[in-house]
Amino acid sequence: MTKTKRSDVDLLIFDLDGTLLDTALYIVLNYLHLFEKYRVKMPTLTEMVYFSGPPLTTILPKYFPDVPLPTLLEEFEAFSLLNANRYSSLYEGEKDVLRELKEAGYYLAVLTSKRRRPAEDNLTHFGIRKFFDAILCLDECPRPKPDPAGVHILLDRLDVPPERTFIIGDSKTDIECGRNAGTNTGLVTFGLKKTDDILADERYGSYQDIERSFIHERQ
Repeated sequence: MTKTKRSDVDLLIFDLDGTLLDTALYIVLNYLHLFEKYRVKMPTLTEMVYFSGPPLTTILPKYFPDVPLPTLLEEFEAFSLLNANRYSSLYEGEKDVLRELKEAGYYLAVLTSKRRRPAEDNLTHFGIRKFFDAILCLDECPRPKPDPAGVHILLDRLDVPPERTFIIGDSKTDIECGRNAGTNTGLVTFGLKKTDDILADERYGSYQDIERSFIHERQ
């Protein structure tokens, strides 16, 4: 039995938090330490789950308007480097699926609202950095998702047209980003967020669903 890629897709662009890594607990803990330090009124747990998706440059000024953004970014990144890997995990079967996608001939990329250092640290720690041909992070992108600038950079770098690309993520931000860039969109639904109101071309309840969509078996 031979496993092959789809004939109509060449590139899969993955989000990081909530898509490649289950980081819900870590993200809540990181924001929790900032709320406690600066004695700012804390939002509910349900609200904080949705902090994953929009860039830090959007969330942090909204909740900490009196603290300089560079200070908040440095503190958030320092906490991430110390704790993110401890409180995050891969999804079931993920590494095997990424390996199959790569072996089938897909380009794989990451577009994340994290900065480069913590993103590289996460991907390397969990042993999946080797699967990706390109990574674009918040501090390297002229405008964050849902602006399509990051997708356009990756498309140019890998020389793939948008119509032969899927952007795969867990939030409305990811799907809007793909739509704005003219790519196909895939929504993962295995996180804590409610996704019923998000319209995407495909939906995946597990990494096995991603495998079924993009890997074909033939004799």
